[in-house]
Amino acid sequence: MRLATYTRYGAVRDLLDGSDDRFVVFGSGEGVKLEFDPRQLPAPPPGWIRDYFFYADGFEKDLDFYAAHAFTVEPLPRHSLMSYPYPAGKDYPADADHQQYQLDYNTRQRSDRLPLDLRYHYSPKP
Repeated sequence: MRLATYTRYGAVRDLLDGSDDRFVVFGSGEGVKLEFDPRQLPAPPPGWIRDYFFYADGFEKDLDFYAAHAFTVEPLPRHSLMSYPYPAGKDYPADADHQQYQLDYNTRQRSDRLPLDLRYHYSPKP
């Protein structure tokens, strides 16, 4: 059984303020709630209506047996990602800033009783 490390509950605004390799990691049925006060915006011209556009910069990983590492949170993605899974020696950055992000935010563990993979292993013919 593997442990998946997700982002702790609570405020994560500083993870959402920029496009970097620090993500809010959450599982099925979870999400991020975004709130803002539109009264702080200037009023639209008469007869106009205001629409809102939410731009998300992130990655999605399905619990799909066709996906690489489908039953784990890791390896975490990164913006400079060229291929996935990572080529040898090109893992998620391990510098002090990235390690501190994981220590500060990705502290919630969830254990799922899923197989390591859903591949069927055929026995060799005698």
